Amino acid sequence: MPIEGKDLGFPSKFGRYTLVERLATGGMAEVFKAKILSTHGFEKLLVIKRILPNLAADKTFVSMFIDEAKLTAQLIHPKIVQVSDFGEVDGQFFIALEFVDGFDGLALLRHAAQKHVRLPLPICMFIAQEVLDALDYAHNAQDAEKNPMHLVHRDISPSNVFISHRGDVKLGDFGIAHAQERESKTQAGTLKGKYGYMSPEQVTGNPLDARSDIFAVGIVLAEMVMGKRLFTAPNDLDVLLMVRDGRLDRWEKYGKDIPQRLDAIIRKSLAKPLEARFQTAAEFRDALIELQFHYGMRIGPSDVGALAADLFDKNPGAVDRLKERSQKWEVKSQATPPPVPARALHQGTHTPPERLSRHDESLDKSATLVSSALDDALAGAVSLVGLDQISGSGTGAQRPWQNTPGDIGNQPPGGGSYNNPGTSSGQRPKSKSGTYHRPPSSSTGVPFIESYADLSVEIAVPEPEPVVPPPVEGALADNLGDISLISSMRVFADLAITSETGVIRFCRGNRIKDVYLVRGAPESVNSNMSSDRFGEYLVTRGFLRSGDLERANTELSRFGGKLGEALVGLGFMRPLDAFRLLSQHVRERVMELFTWTEGDFAYFRGLRNPTEAFPLGLNSFEILGAGVLSLSYEFLQEHFEPLLDFHPRAMPNPRISPESFRLGPTPREVLGLLDGTQTLREWAARFGSSDELLTFFRTVYLLVESSLAQFE
Repeated sequence: MPIEGKDLGFPSKFGRYTLVERLATGGMAEVFKAKILSTHGFEKLLVIKRILPNLAADKTFVSMFIDEAKLTAQLIHPKIVQVSDFGEVDGQFFIALEFVDGFDGLALLRHAAQKHVRLPLPICMFIAQEVLDALDYAHNAQDAEKNPMHLVHRDISPSNVFISHRGDVKLGDFGIAHAQERESKTQAGTLKGKYGYMSPEQVTGNPLDARSDIFAVGIVLAEMVMGKRLFTAPNDLDVLLMVRDGRLDRWEKYGKDIPQRLDAIIRKSLAKPLEARFQTAAEFRDALIELQFHYGMRIGPSDVGALAADLFDKNPGAVDRLKERSQKWEVKSQATPPPVPARALHQGTHTPPERLSRHDESLDKSATLVSSALDDALAGAVSLVGLDQISGSGTGAQRPWQNTPGDIGNQPPGGGSYNNPGTSSGQRPKSKSGTYHRPPSSSTGVPFIESYADLSVEIAVPEPEPVVPPPVEGALADNLGDISLISSMRVFADLAITSETGVIRFCRGNRIKDVYLVRGAPESVNSNMSSDRFGEYLVTRGFLRSGDLERANTELSRFGGKLGEALVGLGFMRPLDAFRLLSQHVRERVMELFTWTEGDFAYFRGLRNPTEAFPLGLNSFEILGAGVLSLSYEFLQEHFEPLLDFHPRAMPNPRISPESFRLGPTPREVLGLLDGTQTLREWAARFGSSDELLTFFRTVYLLVESSLAQFE
C-alpha cells in the first residue's frame, strides 16, 4: 500500500490494473489514469478512482464510496461517464471508470482566458445541452425493479464536465449524488457541492429535486458565456449569501451584450423560486436547441473538438484561427428579437433595488478570491471582481423615537387593532405607560446587550446575567404591550405581515431578548442570557468543542468580532455549516418566544443592530408555522380554556395566505371550517383522537394569532 503523501513510481501495479499517472486528488479519493492488459496484446485505457489511504478505515466514507459505485453503475448513457468495475485491492476500494481522452470544462475555460477569447455562444449552448441531456436521463432513471431513483447530481460544475478531443461531452462524478433509496446518509454538515455551483435551496438545506441541478447548469452556462465566475466574493460565507439570494449582479454587468433570447433562457434557469425555473432538464435542453435552430447554427462534437484544438494549440497561428471561428459562430443581438414565451421571462431572477444598494459600489472593486478553482484558473487572464464583505445591517439613525398616538398597549406593532375576547378595545394593559419600561437595575453604565457573535466568556465559567438598557439610550418605544394579553406570536406575526424593520424587545423577569427585524424577517437575536449565545448553542448541541470555542473567542478581533467568520477562518467549521447553524440558532431563539405566557414587549421602529449581523434570509411565516408545532397540548388547553364558548370564524379578507406557513393543506382546510356556527367547545368534541385535537388547536391558534381568524 502506498504511503500517504508520497507519490507512486509509475507505472505501478494495482491488482489487475496498471496505474500510469495520477490525474487528481480530492477530499475523498485519488484518481489515476490506468490501463488493463490481457492476452494477445489486448490493452485498454481507463480511470481508477481509489479511496484515499487515510479514509480506508473510515466506515462512513467507505460506505459512501460503495454507494457511489452502485449508483453510477446503473446509469448507462453515452453522455455519462461509465463505470466498468468495482472492487478492493489490499484494503483499498476502487471504481474503474471510462477514460475520456480530453479535458474538462475548467481546462476549456482556462485556456480561453489565457488566449483572451470568449467561447462562441453556440459552443457554450451545445455543451450545456449535452449536459442537460445526460441529466434528463439521470433524473428519470429507474432501478432494476423499474422504480424511479429520484436522482439528483448535486455537484454540477465545469470540472465535472468532461470533453473528449473529438468533442464528445460527458457528465461525470456522481460521488455526492442523492437517490431516494440510497443506503448511506451523509452526516449533518458534510459538504455537498462546491459553494459557487450550489442552488439556493441547497445552501439553505431545503429538500432538493432535479431543479437544483438545472440551477447549477445555468451557472455553468453563464460562466462559459461570460468567461468569468457568476458567484464569487472575498470569502465563502459571502458566496453562500449570493447564491442563496440568487444575486445576478455579475451577469448584469458582464452579460449585457448577450442576445435577449439567450439572456431570458439563462435567467430562467437561474430563477430563485423553484416554480420560475425550467421544471425539467429536457425543457431547458429543448429551449437551447430551439434557439440554435433560430440562429441557424448547427453545432456538433466536431465543432467543439476543432475549437478546443485551437485553444490548446500553443502555436501563434492558433489565435488567428480562433478569431475566424468566433466570427463564423458570432450571434449578434437583435434590435427586435422574436417573442419569447412568457414563462422564460418570469420575474424572480432580478435582484430587488434595496438589496443591490448594499453592493453596487463594491462591484467595481477588485477582491482577493479564495477557495475557487475557476478563479485560480482565470487569474491573470480575465479581470475578475468580487464583492466587498456583505453587511447584514448598519447601525441605522439613532434618534429618539416617539410613541405611536393612541392606546399603544392594545395596538399591534404594525397598526390596526386586536380583537381579544374579554378585553375592551380601550383597556390599557396593566403597568404600562407612554415610555419604555426599563427593567430594575442596581448599577449604571451597563453595556449594550451582547450579540450572539460577541462571546468573550468561557463556557465553564457562567457570567452574571446583566440587566440591559433599551437598544438605544433614551429611546421611546413605538408600541408596548403585555404578553399575557397580546401573545408574542401575534406581535411577531403583525410585524412580519407589515414588513417592519426595527427591534422588538421581549422581557420576562430579568430575561431579555431583542429580535432585530429587516422587512419583517428576523436578522438576529440578542439576549442577556449566556445560554442563548451562538457559541454555547454550538457546544451544547455537539457541533463544536469548548476548547475550539475558547480559541475562536481569543481570535475574534481578527474577524471583526464575528464568531461565525472566526470559526470558519480557523478551520473549526465549514462555511455552509456555519451558515445553516446560525440560521437554525436564530430560528429556534425566535420560536422559543412563542411559549412565553407572561412578560412585556416593546417595539422600536427603525432601530438596527449595533453589532453587524449576518443576513440570514429567514422566512417569518415558516418560523410561525414551525413555532406553533412546538406548542404543547397543555399550553394550548390553558390558552383556550376561557375561549371554549366563543365561535371561531375565518376573517373575510385575510392579509396573508394560509399556505404561507408551509404546513401543507391543514391551515387552509381548518380555515374553511371556521364559519362561526360552532363554538370551540363543540369543535373540540368532534375529534376522536388526542392527536387530531392537538393539530386542530395548534392550527386555530396560528390562524387567530396571525389574524386569519377571530373569536366572536
